[in-house]
Amino acid sequence: MSALSRAASCLLRARRGASTVELALLSPILMVALAGSVDCARLISTKIRLQQAAERTAEMASAGSVASAAFTSLQSEAATAANVPTSNVTVTNWLECDGTRQDAFSGTCPDGQQVARFTSIAIASLYSPSFAWLLRSAGVNGIPVSGSASVRVQ
Repeated sequence: MSALSRAASCLLRARRGASTVELALLSPILMVALAGSVDCARLISTKIRLQQAAERTAEMASAGSVASAAFTSLQSEAATAANVPTSNVTVTNWLECDGTRQDAFSGTCPDGQQVARFTSIAIASLYSPSFAWLLRSAGVNGIPVSGSASVRVQ
């Protein structure tokens, strides 16, 4: 048996350093999985923040009267609470007469019908993950995230 074949068979039987090589091969995969988990956690945190801001604004709407200053500034309050521009907040008011949605919030219902006024707050934002360059290469600017709440105000 030649010296070369003896060296090759010795290398095939050797196990020292195998775990180091395995770790070196798996480390990039583990790091990507960790980064993805962190991004998912940040996305969920953003969703919760928007949802809580919408719910807080809905509570403000129900706390005061429909004619109060707080009720007229719901959009700016929601934007401040969510830390987004006011253009990302939609406040919708509507009137229901016996469960049928009407066009005018300040209108009245015919006699004998149950009157209900509602306010809905929707907050939208774009979440930009740590690996945003991957999304941009696919033509996506961010991940849309939203929070919403509705409340009866009368």
